[in-house]
Amino acid sequence: MTAKAEALAGLVGKYETLAELRRARARGEPVPERRVFKALADAFPGALHELDTLPIERIDARIDALRAAISGGPEEPWMAWMLAYHALMRAALRIKIRMSRRRDLDDERARALAQDASLHAGVSVDEAFVRAVASPPDGRLARVVYAQLEVRFGEDREAIRAALFPRRGAC
Repeated sequence: MTAKAEALAGLVGKYETLAELRRARARGEPVPERRVFKALADAFPGALHELDTLPIERIDARIDALRAAISGGPEEPWMAWMLAYHALMRAALRIKIRMSRRRDLDDERARALAQDASLHAGVSVDEAFVRAVASPPDGRLARVVYAQLEVRFGEDREAIRAALFPRRGAC
């Protein structure tokens, strides 16, 4: 299996977990232990937002589309965007945690944080990303991540956001 297919298979697993959690909630089953949600959020930052907002039909459709792409079908743009979103958000969260211990940010530290976050998240980030995470617009890391997605994919950040995390009722 190629690295891309493995990454897409990881997304299938995420969406299968979201579907399982959503269906269990609909059946009135007890809420799982906190560790279940923590593991999901650690592996896929933003997944809990999807759990709360995506209709089950959209979750199921994403599973089907991902499985088709893994089997050689077309890869939809949101798939690459979602993989990059999760990786960039993991990097941003790693930087934010490291910054909370020590607030100063000279060039050497920015390079070190970029390297550490890149290794941790499996995505290349630079010193500019580190500086943006250190002082995100309106305190929102997601804005830094969407700006980076816009640069990397050449697509409008709002279009990316809407595709990844549609507002309730928008299908």
